[in-house]
Amino acid sequence: MLKQSEIDSLTVYLCKVFSTSELLVLEHPEEDDQALVAIGQEFFARLERDEDEGELSYNFSKEIPDQPYDELCEHMKVVFNSASIEVRKRANKTDSTEIYKSGEFLGVLYDDDGNSDGMQVFNMAILDIDLDMED
Repeated sequence: MLKQSEIDSLTVYLCKVFSTSELLVLEHPEEDDQALVAIGQEFFARLERDEDEGELSYNFSKEIPDQPYDELCEHMKVVFNSASIEVRKRANKTDSTEIYKSGEFLGVLYDDDGNSDGMQVFNMAILDIDLDMED
């Protein structure tokens, strides 16, 4: 189960990454190891807590509509509220791109072959050392 200190720290961290103060991390009503991310009253993404051998991390996952590369680049700038977002094609990979903000790697955007709605999934790993957590 996510502790309130984790939720608070994840909220602060994601507000910085997405350049907004409107973002909230909320307890998932049914899954103890997951949280929902909202901006205002709108669902935005999911978070999953992963603790393995004492190592704590979180997987941030957001669906992004599939679109041509140039449109995707502009769309990601809107998603992150930042002109410093870069969408970089990956060497030897055609099913994914890497997302950077101000030159810093954030995560990978994958084609979601299992989704018939034409979506891609942005995945970002958040390590506990990325967060300023107090217990």
